[in-house]
Amino acid sequence: MNRQIWIVILIALLAVTMLFFNKKVNLIRLFIKQLEVFKNARTGKRSIWDIICFFVFPIAISGLIVFGLSFRITTQLADTLTTVFSLVFTILFGFAAVIVERRESDTLKKKRVISETFVSIITSTSLSLFAAFISILLTVLTKDLYVSILSLILLAVSLHIIMLLLLITKRTFVIYCESERDSK
Repeated sequence: MNRQIWIVILIALLAVTMLFFNKKVNLIRLFIKQLEVFKNARTGKRSIWDIICFFVFPIAISGLIVFGLSFRITTQLADTLTTVFSLVFTILFGFAAVIVERRESDTLKKKRVISETFVSIITSTSLSLFAAFISILLTVLTKDLYVSILSLILLAVSLHIIMLLLLITKRTFVIYCESERDSK
């Protein structure tokens, strides 16, 4: 193996160790909580359709784009995506602070929706950081296989973030409608 492969492997091992074995930054609980958002409110069971829409479809679409259409994220696009994900992170981080203040609610449904919205915001924020990191990697890697794999990962994460942003938008609208109804 060439030197670049070993460096990438070392970086990945150090990042995994740093992120998953340090209790202060370990996000596993957050991602488990995000999976709970995909439960059907009436049955209490995970919605298979939500899992497919939020996880399977983004990966499938990304695979089709990268391997079916031979699309690779270029350095220029990766630079742009780094900026976009940095902005998304900043905006969502501010929005999370606002949601925390609204956490206290008079109805159980409204409180649940606010809580689930907060979890989705924090998950999107974390995924935006991850996507920005992948974008930065794409600006320095040149081997076609690495670029293809990272392009697939970045597209899948991007589609997942888009789905979460749509979920957040809808939940925010529900919170607004509940507040409007309660004020009448």
